[in-house]
Amino acid sequence: MDKFKQIFSGLQLAYGQYQPSGRGENGKQKGKAFIVRKTVTDDLWINHLKGEGAALGIIPITEDNSCRWGCIDIDEYNFDHLGLIKSIRSLNLPLIVCRSKSGGAHVFLFTKENIPASLMQSKLKKISKTLGYEGSEIFPKQTEILVERGDTGNFLNLPYYNEMKGLRYAINDNGAGCTLEEFYKLYDVHSCEREEIEKIKTEEKKIEEAFPGGPPCLNKLAIIGFGEGSRNNALFNIAVYYKQAKPDSWEDELVKANQKYMEPPLSNNEVQQLIKSVSRKGYDKYRCKDAPINAVCQASLCRTKPFGVGFGEEQMPLLGNLTKYTSNPPQWFLDVGESRIELKTEQLYSSALFALACLDQANLVVPVPKPKDWKELFLKPMMTNLQQIEPLQSLDPMNQIMGLLQDWTTNRQSARTMDDIFNKLPYTDEKREFTYFRMEDFYAFCKKNNWEMDKTKTGNLIKRLEDTFVKEDRMRIKDQQPRVIKIKTMKKIEASISQEPYQQEDF
Repeated sequence: MDKFKQIFSGLQLAYGQYQPSGRGENGKQKGKAFIVRKTVTDDLWINHLKGEGAALGIIPITEDNSCRWGCIDIDEYNFDHLGLIKSIRSLNLPLIVCRSKSGGAHVFLFTKENIPASLMQSKLKKISKTLGYEGSEIFPKQTEILVERGDTGNFLNLPYYNEMKGLRYAINDNGAGCTLEEFYKLYDVHSCEREEIEKIKTEEKKIEEAFPGGPPCLNKLAIIGFGEGSRNNALFNIAVYYKQAKPDSWEDELVKANQKYMEPPLSNNEVQQLIKSVSRKGYDKYRCKDAPINAVCQASLCRTKPFGVGFGEEQMPLLGNLTKYTSNPPQWFLDVGESRIELKTEQLYSSALFALACLDQANLVVPVPKPKDWKELFLKPMMTNLQQIEPLQSLDPMNQIMGLLQDWTTNRQSARTMDDIFNKLPYTDEKREFTYFRMEDFYAFCKKNNWEMDKTKTGNLIKRLEDTFVKEDRMRIKDQQPRVIKIKTMKKIEASISQEPYQQEDF
């Protein structure tokens, strides 16, 4: 366990788990991915190797934005692992291939020391292109995580869950599965120093695409085959591609593609019906949700292609996996291109507000799709791979509003009489049982302390403080009847001063 723990060390303040819930129409396993905000204990590592409880997911990027390992996640079924390993060895790349839980491949790059996450990520992106798997997910997904905002990054399910009987194992150069001890030997051979990582040479593998600049799914299917049961829909999508890429000759190109890629080819009558359908205005759109496209869809990457989804529109940067921080209200974190941004729910739901958030936080100018397109083409796909993070207690709005209330009513100037409420001060009765204040005065204090929630939601939070909130009512004060909030008087917290003398450190 100790060596396994050392090899896959990552962020220590949180870990990931995945609860499967069946498979979708495309055969891909569905489930709920969530991040537990607790320390990664030895018991978690041991139970993972024993196959007890949920499998362990580790976040490779650490608090100082470094990592000891990275991974290319190739999400394909019936994958030729041995063929990939032969390519890796022919290119003299120090990689180890493991079978993933879905039957695809996790291609690991290990280091003997922590290196910048940016270096690991950029090197793996180049390697994935060299191997012909551009667009595959890369871990670490982030080069920087917003730890102070409750962010953790994304986790990867580790191999060797139930090491004796499980199917997530490393594969040796002969195509055979490795025991855990054999995996350790592979690690000792292929793990690298930072200098060796920096010296890895990659040359982008030039693959002649069947459909240049087109959807990645069509180019992938042209290699692995379209399948007899979905030929009609496959050829429809090819027709959409040719209508965009070769508008003057697309019909002839479609006839050729039918003979070249469909096995067996569709009849001439069927092809002519397809041409008639695609020729109709408004019907020349890719059918991404249907077989065989849905099984190999890479929606975000597709939108970066000249003739991919969104043809003729301003191109959206590559959008990474979405993470939800389950505070109240929730926060969302998303990789947009090379930047990590934080979003409120309304910013995620609205394409216009999303564009403003990108401009504000990352100096990125992104297009503003129509609301329907944003929802169907961007938001829904992101939600399918959602990871959820348990909130830090200190950052939960309920705890934050408690802290602001305590600060305002105990550490600031207080009213001498109830009349002084009109001087924008809280008033505490002589018995120090109850404190009274106007909501607008407290809310003004909150805004001065960078509180972002609106006044209505802030008031609702106060009402939910069952051990503190008493009531809100009108009170007669100075011949007026202002609305006043009544709470149980909060105790003042005295700060303690350390008696240990300060010693300057050299940096």
